[in-house]
Amino acid sequence: MALLAGLSEVHFKQAPDENDGDAYSLAPNVVVLSPSAQNLPPCQLAFVIGHELVHIAQRHFDEDAIALSVYSGKPPYWTRDGDDAMQLADGDFGLALKLSPLWKQQEREADWLGSLLAAQVCGCSLEEGALAYFRPGDGDGGGIAAAHPPDAERIRQLLPFTESARRLMALAPR
Repeated sequence: MALLAGLSEVHFKQAPDENDGDAYSLAPNVVVLSPSAQNLPPCQLAFVIGHELVHIAQRHFDEDAIALSVYSGKPPYWTRDGDDAMQLADGDFGLALKLSPLWKQQEREADWLGSLLAAQVCGCSLEEGALAYFRPGDGDGGGIAAAHPPDAERIRQLLPFTESARRLMALAPR
């Protein structure tokens, strides 16, 4: 899946607990899975991993660091560390609010491309993967400046890709 996403090297690590959700990615090439993520049904796990790989492949971390630097008024090249840039948003609701549209777009992108990666590599339909993973009524999206929209909205945004995923499933190795 990583190779199809254009990534030559990805490291997988296990989170010690569920505090940061089922999975997250770290720049430049780390996917962290919680213990509960590892117990997901195979197609849901494929979607979750695909979602995180898209964040890495699309260099969302770099995009975030640049946007945070610009919106906070920092001079160019003030840091080479994306974690430093992300800390600018800690406790700065106004800055997080400015970045919210970018974060939401990144999540939409990771959802639909992650779904399509799971389809092509693992033969997972959207129904078995992403749509089964999300639960309408669970997840409120995390608030006004949060990146993840509510699960019902994420499902609605993925439905148009159902047929594309079916076509990609035919390419999956058997």
